[in-house]
Amino acid sequence: TGSVAALTGVMLAQAVPRGMLLLLGGSVTDRFTPRAVMLVCHVSRAAAMAVTAVAVMTGGWNLWLLYALSALVGVAGAFFTPAAESVLPQLLRTVDYARGNAIQSLMEQLSFLVGPLIGGALATAYGAGTAIMVNAVTFGIAAMTCLAVPRTATGGDGSDAPVGVARHLLEGLKHAWTGYNVRLVLLVVSAATLSYSGLFAIGLPTLAQSLGSSALGLSILVSSWGAGQLIGTVAAAITGLPARWGVLIISMTLVEGVVFILLGQATSVWWAAALLVPLGIGVAYSSDVALPTFIQTTTPPHLLARISSILALPRAVFEPLSIVLLGLVLERSVAWGFAAAALPVLLVGVILAFDRRARGLSGPHLAERHW
Repeated sequence: TGSVAALTGVMLAQAVPRGMLLLLGGSVTDRFTPRAVMLVCHVSRAAAMAVTAVAVMTGGWNLWLLYALSALVGVAGAFFTPAAESVLPQLLRTVDYARGNAIQSLMEQLSFLVGPLIGGALATAYGAGTAIMVNAVTFGIAAMTCLAVPRTATGGDGSDAPVGVARHLLEGLKHAWTGYNVRLVLLVVSAATLSYSGLFAIGLPTLAQSLGSSALGLSILVSSWGAGQLIGTVAAAITGLPARWGVLIISMTLVEGVVFILLGQATSVWWAAALLVPLGIGVAYSSDVALPTFIQTTTPPHLLARISSILALPRAVFEPLSIVLLGLVLERSVAWGFAAAALPVLLVGVILAFDRRARGLSGPHLAERHW
């Protein structure tokens, strides 16, 4: 349609149900199995993509159809996210969680690099309908891979009696509220979302434009970040995580804040890119690998999907807020905008640095779990 409003509406139709149903998705996964939930979600998304492709090929699409299919994909995402976060412990030994998360993160990043190129090439050569139909096929292949996941449930509460959905949700929320580890990770994820969402959505494009190199400059900045993350995940897969987990997370949040401030002072695209590469390495090591490993090794198995869904909530809630607030500041000054983006992670880093318990967290990936 060429309409930004239409694109925004379709994306919101996907984002809103995903955010609203995340907690329910965690509860359903814990009541059944990650295998079953992931399988249903993949099949649902394959069907949505296939319907979209046929509608595009035949010229029978309209915006309302896209809104409905986008909402279906959003609902599937709400259930798939906690299931995908909780399935890894069923596939690996506890001591292999860190490397498993690193490999998973690496494959996701490679997919994000390669997928758009394939989609763009197919759409250009054969049309959007063909590209979307190929996407439907990939969801079907993904559904088949779920058949290799064990059928065993994530745990259960020790009782065969059915538990009401509300009670099931409350159990997960209670664990998150009373568990220091979950509260700490929620704090870190919330701060990172407030800092990163706006910075990557509008901060880097604005910075590239202010340096006189909008399109090419932005691609250099994003590629530099992606290269750093690839290096970080490969390093984590090879070396595993350091024993001083708390020190790693605290140090990384403080470094992120400092680098954000320096980015706002950059005088060239290459200077900014040189800052983004090591930042990407550190974030991949700490946030993409260390955080999920920590949760997987410190959360009772029967609560893992619910806790994963709770930890995904800040991203759904704070992402639009971050974009709006940073946009208001960037209109006045690029330097002050990046300084504002640094505030959440700097504040959390300082708070945790003075918390002896946070500093003392160590070696969750080395501990055996006994529940």
